[in-house]
Amino acid sequence: IELPLLLAGPILRRTTPEHVFIWIATSETCKASAHISHADESDTVGRGEGEMVELGPRLFVHLIEAKPTRRGFPTDTFLSYDVALEREDGVSRLGDLGLLQGEGRITLGRSKLPTFFVSSNEVARNIMHGSCRQLHGGGEDAFLAADETLTQSSDDIDARPSALFLTGDQIYADDVAAPLIAHLRALATELMGEGDVTSIPELDSLDKLGVNGRAEIITERARFTSQKADNHLMSFGEWAAMYVTAWNPDVWPPSLPAAEQLIPDDEANKAGVTKERRKAASQRKALESALVALPSVRRVLANVPTYMIFDDHDVTDDWNITEEWCRGARRDAMGRRVISNALAAYWAFQGWGNHPDESDRELREKISSFLSGSLDGDEFDETMWSFDRWSYTAPFDPPTIILDTRTQRRYDSPRGGARLINETELERVAMLATDAGHEPGRPLMLISPVPVFGFEFQERRQKYLVGKLGPYEIDFEAWHSNVHGLVDFMRLLVKDLQPDPCIILSGDVHYGVNAQSSFAVDDKEIAVIQLVSSGFKHANLVAKSGLYLFGHLLRATHERLGWNKPPDHKAPDGAGQKLINRPPNTDEWADDSPVFLAPRHVKVLGIETPPDFRERRVYVRPSGRNRSVLIGENNVGLVTLEKEGVEHRVLSRGRRTHVHTARLRSVGTEDD
Repeated sequence: IELPLLLAGPILRRTTPEHVFIWIATSETCKASAHISHADESDTVGRGEGEMVELGPRLFVHLIEAKPTRRGFPTDTFLSYDVALEREDGVSRLGDLGLLQGEGRITLGRSKLPTFFVSSNEVARNIMHGSCRQLHGGGEDAFLAADETLTQSSDDIDARPSALFLTGDQIYADDVAAPLIAHLRALATELMGEGDVTSIPELDSLDKLGVNGRAEIITERARFTSQKADNHLMSFGEWAAMYVTAWNPDVWPPSLPAAEQLIPDDEANKAGVTKERRKAASQRKALESALVALPSVRRVLANVPTYMIFDDHDVTDDWNITEEWCRGARRDAMGRRVISNALAAYWAFQGWGNHPDESDRELREKISSFLSGSLDGDEFDETMWSFDRWSYTAPFDPPTIILDTRTQRRYDSPRGGARLINETELERVAMLATDAGHEPGRPLMLISPVPVFGFEFQERRQKYLVGKLGPYEIDFEAWHSNVHGLVDFMRLLVKDLQPDPCIILSGDVHYGVNAQSSFAVDDKEIAVIQLVSSGFKHANLVAKSGLYLFGHLLRATHERLGWNKPPDHKAPDGAGQKLINRPPNTDEWADDSPVFLAPRHVKVLGIETPPDFRERRVYVRPSGRNRSVLIGENNVGLVTLEKEGVEHRVLSRGRRTHVHTARLRSVGTEDD
């Protein structure tokens, strides 16, 4: 494989008046630097050099830190940047790499270089957010809509997005398309060397697994529960190959293999062969669509400060869903290593640049030492599994906290729903809020990969199905899947942080929705604005149609009352017990568990005990095509923060971009 010098990037990362970070990956060792000037290139306002980490013989990641030449970077004005890669045989800049002209250019409008701006007082004006980008997912990539929006506002600071939050599932490590896996395997070897193919404990060679040949080993040996693990990524090199493939069209093969090349004839299973070939052909078509969108992906990431957090598919489906799952994955050396590889790659390609600090130095040394052969595998696994500082803050007003809802969970039973954030991590979230400058009575923004107040019907449906199908079949890991965890989290917000309002941006669920919510604990209440955008590339016709239909039938207002433990009731034993035993109505009805009920059920049960909690959601129907509460097409969200409230435009992508606009205001239970 002939590798380009620039494997991925430039990606604009954390940006403040004091620092501008730019991330790149290269196939050769080089000295990376950045030069920042006014957009008209009139004078230099900042410069800096990069730190480089060697991850493989042909894989080097760099984080360039540019600092202002004077007291601080100019604010509320467009700045441009160029990147220089210095090698023994000369210096290559963005123009030399072919990124400033033609179809692959990363510039906007009439700008000669990629541009950005630093807001005065770091006020977040317009924010893009999205999740769930599966290369072989259905439909057009919503990054096309993001690129259109960015291009249209390229010269307008008041309209142009000042940040992009990627809220999880930036790649699908478990669900990899058959036409892509051979390329990823070959690219992994090119990046990491021949040792990558034998780097998984207790496995002879990854080359022997073949196309669609990994499901059994992933489920039986690694003990993962993904139902689409035929081509699951396993080695660090495969994760690295997936990231650069997801972000750079220049590393793709000239053509993807046809279904007949991938799935051989089998006279004993003609029906199975036909089915698999149809699936592979469909995946190939979707991958070709993804390739067309990659220049837009690269352009957006180069021109908007980008912040990322993982969800499960960045590692594997159902990652840490239950205590049983965690024990199974950790028991076997193969499972431990695959997850360690995923987390190491997450740090190298997503995490490094979110909030550069000493923890990055710790991870960098451990990861690079392991990949170079100087660190024992067990110590590498322990480092990655025990790292507990993935949550971080973004440099905005309102103060913004990006939540890790995957690695710091608490489990109350082997197969029960998890508390998404344990007590220690809740304390850290409170500390992060303080460090970010949050004060009670002021707005606070949270990035939670899974919605806190999403599609209420889906949450109730999961509670009904989990007893029949088990937690792995239905992704039983929402905030409401464990009411202890929900109450712990909301108590932190209501009692301690007291935001007014709390704005939550989420993804994960493959639909867009807007909810004005409120939650009360005892006599204190907060307003919550929940905004969901998902996914970038994941739509299919059946799910999309079903979501639009549900969105029209959905009841606009939902209320629940809650108690720290089940209250006394006066209903007759038969009727009362029947109601209590319905999980969608009551959650866990146990002496040591909080319980929530709809007001109508409180009346039926004759409960007179005053509630400890009150929850209310009002789904806001957006303007635009279809006007469904739920938006099922591929989409990206665009949030505008205003004094009187929040505007959320969900930009959905069909054959063209459609805008669904909702205006939300802070509401309490007394407002309607």
